[in-house]
Amino acid sequence: MFKKYILSLLFIFCIQFLYAKNIQVSILAELNPVQLNLSILSGDYYISLDDEKIIKIDFNDKIELSALGSKVSVEKNGQFIALAEMVQLISSDSLSSFKIALLRSNAKTSIYPNNLFIKSSNGTLKLINAVGINQYVAGVIESEIGNVKNLELLKVQAVISRTYVLKNIDKHKAEDFQICDKVHCQVYHGKCRFNLLINQAVDSTGYITIFDDQNEIIDAVFHANCGGQTINSEDLWSKSKSYLRAVNDTFCSAGKQAVWVKEIPRSEWMQYLSKKAGLKIPEPCVYADFMRRTQLPCFPLSLKEIRTDWKLRSTYFTITEKGDQLILNGRGFGHGVGMCQEGAINMANKGFKYEDIIKFYYTNIHLFPFQFTAE
Repeated sequence: MFKKYILSLLFIFCIQFLYAKNIQVSILAELNPVQLNLSILSGDYYISLDDEKIIKIDFNDKIELSALGSKVSVEKNGQFIALAEMVQLISSDSLSSFKIALLRSNAKTSIYPNNLFIKSSNGTLKLINAVGINQYVAGVIESEIGNVKNLELLKVQAVISRTYVLKNIDKHKAEDFQICDKVHCQVYHGKCRFNLLINQAVDSTGYITIFDDQNEIIDAVFHANCGGQTINSEDLWSKSKSYLRAVNDTFCSAGKQAVWVKEIPRSEWMQYLSKKAGLKIPEPCVYADFMRRTQLPCFPLSLKEIRTDWKLRSTYFTITEKGDQLILNGRGFGHGVGMCQEGAINMANKGFKYEDIIKFYYTNIHLFPFQFTAE
């Protein structure tokens, strides 16, 4: 028994060493899974139960996992194996992958690369995909932008996504994982399978990451369309960052999100302004000159707040009167800081290299590979 335990620990240590470039991603948590089936798609896999019992999993084996309080029930091909606090599906093959099928109606099968850690909490399975960072990045790109075929644009997305995850690697540290699969981290639906050009883009950029002039990983923020000019970070947030400087952008002017219009009844607008100011406002504060502002010119009300209250596409707009209506003519979509996605798309279509696109939108930055250490 002791010898088997030592071999188990040695095997897991070797896996962890080989996967020093892994990250731990919480997956499918919003579905509150209670039962699921695991099966192997590619590679050689083992299951470790509480770091003691190791079970070889063959290609045709079906593993059923169920949450029972704080433990996970494990069945193999219909035969009960054990109750465990921690179940690990592990492989030494970096190209390995497995399938998860939740045992519920209308649940689709999901495919993930590399390894899986499973615990149970209050009758719900907690699933952590321990995945190589570049396989994760490829999965994110396919999940977020799908079937794009421009290689340079995909390289941009690869570097941006890699930079983001490394900058936010401990975002969920208190919850015993690093990153989740939802929008507020990065959307991740598993293995990149349909657009193989994504894998080429990720592999060709190695582990290249964006660093600032202090050799710190940057916040690689981006938005849909800047309307012709990005903004400084302090114009939206409190902190000035050397790499988030305003740039004039002519590449996004023909984008789908380049312009917008919103009409607001004059009476509703005046009531809104008076309420925000705490006193009666006599004029609607119109202005027709397009320039980047942080607040209305007539009194200090932030355009960020106006954008939120009126659900506008951006803070980049003019206000003019037309009868009993106010016309907001706007440019862009999003917060306007960092990379303009539609501008980057146009730059890539015009033949710009990914390094030039990144350096156009992020100033005073350096691109070089992130250095990993084995833990």
